[in-house]
Amino acid sequence: MLRYSFLLAFALLAFTSCDPKTDVQDAVDKVDEVAGEVADKVDDVVNPVVDMDAVEGDGEVKVVDGTIKSPRKELSGTIAGVSVLINYGSPAVNERVIYGDLVPFNKVWRTGANEATRITFGDDVIVGADAKKLKKGTYSLFTLPSSKDEWTIIFNNEAEQWGAYDYNVKKDAVRAAGMSTAAAAKAERMDFQLDGETIKLMWDDLVVEFPVSASSK
Repeated sequence: MLRYSFLLAFALLAFTSCDPKTDVQDAVDKVDEVAGEVADKVDDVVNPVVDMDAVEGDGEVKVVDGTIKSPRKELSGTIAGVSVLINYGSPAVNERVIYGDLVPFNKVWRTGANEATRITFGDDVIVGADAKKLKKGTYSLFTLPSSKDEWTIIFNNEAEQWGAYDYNVKKDAVRAAGMSTAAAAKAERMDFQLDGETIKLMWDDLVVEFPVSASSK
């Protein structure tokens, strides 16, 4: 950040001091150009687009807050022709036992870190292996693992909440069946992916997923 500020100051001095007859407008234009480049660089640092193998697939992942231990990210794209946005905290494994320990069985999980994960659909959809209808809107996205093999995906109407501490089952919009498979390679950080007409959650040695299709209404 300081390096870019220095470049901006240097450009201004160069155009205003080395030749007294330098056209002031040229100097201003050059400074504006450098300032624009600086702003682009800063934006890349603060809000970088993530490009990593663990998040390959449809859509784009962007870090919205990289200053915290579990960076806040957003995955945006379309699935089955419907726009989708997933906002989530991305925790790391850090040599911990994840499933059955950090993520306990038979207990609702925030499905990420810090704030509950939020998911927004731009139109009505059908979700889960059991084809549940879900209206367009924004929901908190929870999961309930009975084991590493059995997962329930929960869409809760209380979109803004911290973790699952105040989770209220009465505010569930839909509970749908999820599926899980062993990951081809362990993922150190938890991330989401859009893969065709499937939303995938990848962390540690597991991939949890559920299908999404457009609703005929």
